[in-house]
Amino acid sequence: MDFQARLEALTHQLRPWSPLWSHSILQGWPGSGAAYPEDWRAYARSLDEAGERLLDQGVLVGVPPPSLDALLGALQELTTLPWHEGLHPLTVTETQGLSAKKTHELERVLALLAPRTRFVRQAVDIGGGMGHLARLCARTFGWTFHSIDRDAALQDKGRRWLARQGGDTVSFIQASVEDGLQPGIDPLFSGRDRASIGLHTCGPLALTQLRKSQEAGFVLNIGCCYDKLEAPRDYPVSRFGGAHPLPFTPHALALTTRGRHHKSEAEFARMKRVYAWRFAFDLLTRQRFPERGFVRAGDAPRALYDGPFAVYARDRLERLGLEPGMTDAELEDFEVSVRAETRDLLLCHLLRDRFARALEVVLLLDRALLLEELGFQVELLQLFDPRLSPRNLALIASRGA
Repeated sequence: MDFQARLEALTHQLRPWSPLWSHSILQGWPGSGAAYPEDWRAYARSLDEAGERLLDQGVLVGVPPPSLDALLGALQELTTLPWHEGLHPLTVTETQGLSAKKTHELERVLALLAPRTRFVRQAVDIGGGMGHLARLCARTFGWTFHSIDRDAALQDKGRRWLARQGGDTVSFIQASVEDGLQPGIDPLFSGRDRASIGLHTCGPLALTQLRKSQEAGFVLNIGCCYDKLEAPRDYPVSRFGGAHPLPFTPHALALTTRGRHHKSEAEFARMKRVYAWRFAFDLLTRQRFPERGFVRAGDAPRALYDGPFAVYARDRLERLGLEPGMTDAELEDFEVSVRAETRDLLLCHLLRDRFARALEVVLLLDRALLLEELGFQVELLQLFDPRLSPRNLALIASRGA
């Protein structure tokens, strides 16, 4: 893949729409709605329930505005990445204690590693936990494997597991992987026969792994929690990316973490209810407590979204120490009175979510280019089923034998 051309094309498509994707809809409402072309909003308002659900999947029904149709088509083409095919089946014994998600991930990681790491003799895993990947790689490939994690309790469980199963080529190292010199662990990342692996490295930890692995023979990184990044510290990181930057904000970084799988009818209906209650609560606090500005409702227990709005609102207000001076009946009437506006907020969210994957791919293309600039041969592949593991994009870098 020509990462430079792909990044340049994506930033060309995304930059004109930065006022839309770089800001929070709710915090800036109603002014934030002005970033959405009126014909986009009118089109979204015309959709029925089925059309809204398809929009949530990136599918436009009927006669969408030409600008929206062209943009989503371009973003779809530019974010389509090749899949890694194949898996390394694990036995019942090997998957004991693993979740379906973890089993799915490990079977695909092992299949990806097998043809690309024949020259590897030692490996290091960041955030290795109980060492499931470590023991499987040691057993499958014969590597000496170093599993690094901050959690001593998880590592103790891993040691006990290995003691029962056998696995003297796995070592556990309790440490935090950080930028800067770390003489105790840095040598583990250096050497042409060394593999550096980070599965779902959180926020800037992915970049720390890449920097420490500049002299490794093989690097596999799967990032997550992009909302913990900070721009410009963590983006852009490549020279080419620095020449083609996008205005990433905390709101834009949070957008990159949105789930990708297609929701069932029930899941979509639940999402709409959650948004409806949150949006109505925001409009209520703006009306009753204008001096407070934007009020964060916070995550509520799941059951609160299943009941009346008044029960949800009362719980949130009490948590915030606010008294609206309204009966439950008045709270219910308020929710009904703002339904047209809360639907407008929902539709803007559905439109804004269409940028999520493109922004995530921009971050990873920038990292791919950094690895190329460091002399690696680089792949960017889809590895996991996004229904099980939404952060499913793998950066693979190799220097060869």
